Amino acid sequence: MISEKYLYIAILRITNWMLVRKGDDKQWENIIEALANESRRRILQLLTKKPCYVSEISYALKMAPKVVLEHLDRLEKTGLIKSFEDGRRRYYYIDRSLNISISISPHRFDVDVIEEKIKDLEKEFTRIKSLLERSADKSLMDAFERLRKMEKMFCMVQKSIAEGIDELIDRFILRLDRLDISNIDRVVLYAMIKGVERPDMISQMFGLPYDEVLSSLMNLEKRGFVERVGSGNGMVFRIRKGGGVYD
Repeated sequence: MISEKYLYIAILRITNWMLVRKGDDKQWENIIEALANESRRRILQLLTKKPCYVSEISYALKMAPKVVLEHLDRLEKTGLIKSFEDGRRRYYYIDRSLNISISISPHRFDVDVIEEKIKDLEKEFTRIKSLLERSADKSLMDAFERLRKMEKMFCMVQKSIAEGIDELIDRFILRLDRLDISNIDRVVLYAMIKGVERPDMISQMFGLPYDEVLSSLMNLEKRGFVERVGSGNGMVFRIRKGGGVYD
């Protein structure tokens, strides 16, 4: 019979293995360290709206250009962003979808960088359901392995759903070219598709005069493309369902 002492040591070794088995993978460590900085998170948030150059980021986020460059360099080395030159300016942008899964519990600390993509979500859900049903009739070790496999599959499903949302946003943006609207109306709708709904934020992020943004929003509201929510400082505009942008 195994003594309590040896059982305790065995459990401790297994726990340590579960904690450090990914310790040699520096990819997620570099990403987590890069995201730990609030300024870099703000830059990434801005880049989800559109590609930006250094002065643009500096103005929008009220950071010194030198500091912005340091953060951009760190993000680019980590692989979270890329850049390209256009004339005398270098634009920075996010070029891929990346999901990070973090699990913290009394028994595990796991970090997974999910880059795999699922082509058939319905088929994957069927596989997960099958694994779940079969796990109940298996040994503890077999059930453990099956649940671990399911956990990774769920992470992959989450990434695929996120990419599906991105693809729909791309389709909405392409649809703007077919609408009979002015260029500034098109930029304003583009900003709203990207989640920027306050007139002052659209003005700031896209370098447009506030009065022109507000005038555009009023025009889009009259034509039924957007609707107003709230008033005063809390006023936001949202793309109206059935208004022709999402349909």
